[in-house]
Amino acid sequence: MMQETVRLYRAATSCFGRVGAHQGGRLVLSLFFKALLGVQRIFHFDSLSDVGFALLTGGRRCLSRRTLGGLVRAVSTRAVGKFLQLTRPVVSAAEHLQVSIDEHVVARFTRKFLIPKGFHTLRNKKMRAEKLFFSFDTATRTLLDLVVTPGNGRLAPVASKMLGALRARCRDGLLRAVLDAGAAQSHRELLEVADHNHNQVLLVRVPRRKAYLDCWKALPEERFTAYDEPGRYKGAPAKRIHVAETTTALRAAKGEPVRQVRPLVVREQKRRGKDRWHALFVFRDNATEALTLIKQYRARQRHEQAYRILLHDAFVDTVPSGYSKQSSDLDRPGFRKNAATLYAWLAGLAVNALTDFSASLPERFKWAHPRTLRRWWFNFPADLYLTNRALFVVLHPRWFRSWWE
Repeated sequence: MMQETVRLYRAATSCFGRVGAHQGGRLVLSLFFKALLGVQRIFHFDSLSDVGFALLTGGRRCLSRRTLGGLVRAVSTRAVGKFLQLTRPVVSAAEHLQVSIDEHVVARFTRKFLIPKGFHTLRNKKMRAEKLFFSFDTATRTLLDLVVTPGNGRLAPVASKMLGALRARCRDGLLRAVLDAGAAQSHRELLEVADHNHNQVLLVRVPRRKAYLDCWKALPEERFTAYDEPGRYKGAPAKRIHVAETTTALRAAKGEPVRQVRPLVVREQKRRGKDRWHALFVFRDNATEALTLIKQYRARQRHEQAYRILLHDAFVDTVPSGYSKQSSDLDRPGFRKNAATLYAWLAGLAVNALTDFSASLPERFKWAHPRTLRRWWFNFPADLYLTNRALFVVLHPRWFRSWWE
């Protein structure tokens, strides 16, 4: 974890010379350890007096809220983009790389500025917002890249852009992309993603619309194959699902040629009540077994779990706003993604660092949540001895002394 910290500091000093190399490094370390150790808001830095936290962020005292807030908005968008490129995690060298791309919506409760609206799934309504699009390696559970957009950003165009960058980083092997139903809201955008990324296998969830549902229910029963899957918990009865393969004609627009796509229709049999239906569009993979593809899509749930951790443990929803609060045009205040990108990206890197740290711990802590790691491994006393040449840290762990030794 300290190697990652040194790497971030060196990247910051090379990118943020405009605000001062050391100040840029302190900015990055402050935001990184803020997310790592669970400091909720920037204004809490005014009440931080811990010497150890100050030394971790590169000084004898913690930065004040005004200094930190001013620095995060002073760095340029180009410098933040360069920093993001330098600090991206190394893409897995596996033969098959499976990546999930999805959006996280950050609500903005302003009435003064008319910023674009987006659909907030938790609040189940369209509201003024900004969006964070992360790509996620479902095998290593690592956040790979980030794109920040206004609230009207759409998943399909952003995913097409991110897949192009991922293909450049992963030249060998097969790249599989998993997208949620937001990418299939428009057939034109969905087919554009498939055409622009002709080397990738795409698994896209089909929106649950009445017209689709009527077609699925009209399929004959002999088209379905039954599978038994493990229950929701240990010892639970097996869950039965029925899977059918068919073809669907998609058209980008009226007058455009029809494209035949392979969908997998899944009916989850309920013990009580109605069965649950859903389906997947499969592009460029006609050989893999249907149940294997369904399991690959379900691995996307780890991406959703990473978003929950970002929200509740790294406090990514406190990301600075992208619109300019000093704009004189209240109807079109503009959008600058420098502060939002830097803040959210460092929160993602902190989550990655905690995930890697959990892999080095005893087996019971593998994939543990950040608050569990903080409670068991971070929150215990230590003595600091600072000299002109070195810093000595004497730990007093409460548990797992043999591991520390």
